[in-house]
Amino acid sequence: MDREVEAQIGLNNVKILKSNILDSDEGKLFLKFGDEDLVIGELESLKAIQSTETILCPKPFGIIRRNGSYSLITSYIDFQLRKDWALAGSQLAKMHAKNGEQLAQNARRTRFVSVNSGMSDISKSEEGEQIGTENFGFHVTTCCGRLGQENDWTETWEEFFIRHRLKPQIDRLIETHNDRQLFELSEILYTKTAKLLKCRENVLPSLVHGDLWGGNWSMTTADGAPEPIIFDPSSSYSDPEFEFGIMKMFGGWTQDFENKYEKIIKTADGKNQRVLLYELYHNLNHWNHFGNSYRKSSIDLIKQILKF
Repeated sequence: MDREVEAQIGLNNVKILKSNILDSDEGKLFLKFGDEDLVIGELESLKAIQSTETILCPKPFGIIRRNGSYSLITSYIDFQLRKDWALAGSQLAKMHAKNGEQLAQNARRTRFVSVNSGMSDISKSEEGEQIGTENFGFHVTTCCGRLGQENDWTETWEEFFIRHRLKPQIDRLIETHNDRQLFELSEILYTKTAKLLKCRENVLPSLVHGDLWGGNWSMTTADGAPEPIIFDPSSSYSDPEFEFGIMKMFGGWTQDFENKYEKIIKTADGKNQRVLLYELYHNLNHWNHFGNSYRKSSIDLIKQILKF
């Protein structure tokens, strides 16, 4: 494996320390094995998170292809035990806000070019350069667990969530389990979901981690100071509220986290109801992964949502 890392990634002096830990001139490396969609999706998710320069994540180096298997190579992280929820809330909000800031920068640049269109020092390449995205989705398939998620670019959050998150999970469950109750509830659920998300028609897409339960973030030391770090992402450009579904499902968050987050991204009316939709998505995903142990929680959430 050390020779493949040197040849395919371009790192030097690679040595195997353990089965999934290497050493190199870039420091210690971590190998994560998985299907092609999983490792490519995580690689591109880490690149997107890293590019925001808002919160730490493992540095992605690339993918090793060997005998039909795939391995993601990232920097190795030494974790600390004590979490700083307040700092994590602030940094996550900054990541969620980054795309909106980029879109605002595009608008300012467009206005500047329009007003100063006769100026010789504004080139066509500068005039046409755009950053950020106005659509919901992602440029590759990502995996939440082992199952792929459709990320086709979509103009509205309502359409993206129903078509590329909620419906694929329900369709898979009905096909696998032939669950009559889920089938009967599904069309009513889609109608209710559209109504609940109608008020988010003007929300800007945010880069989200996508699977940010408590086991997918921790603390590490950077420049001598403790810093939050997020890993194992399943990213997309989504409504930032989507991030809170998996967090609510597995323990929630602290008041310090919420206070710092809301200083950057204010809570919108009806957020708690919408977060139940996103918690439902993850329950359905777990039902698809682990079987009927998640059926009751999924059906109960559907019934609760339909009462809104």
